[in-house]
Amino acid sequence: MDFEAKIREDRESLVEDIKRLVSINSVEASPKEGMPFGEGAAKALDCFLSMAEEMGFKAQNFDNYAGHVDFGEGEEILGI
Repeated sequence: MDFEAKIREDRESLVEDIKRLVSINSVEASPKEGMPFGEGAAKALDCFLSMAEEMGFKAQNFDNYAGHVDFGEGEEILGI
């Protein structure tokens, strides 16, 4: 996949996704049940992983501690 071409092609939607993501107050806060870094951080992680899935990536949330996104199979996998 030519990521640079994809970014140029989807620039407007990517900018909107970034706006949506950074609008979430994701500063670490007091833990809540199922949200070890606070509600905002959990919302931001969920938002990011949802965006990745919308783009065709496989995403996994590890109990709101971290997430994993990958694209591809076999010898060529991009993990973020």
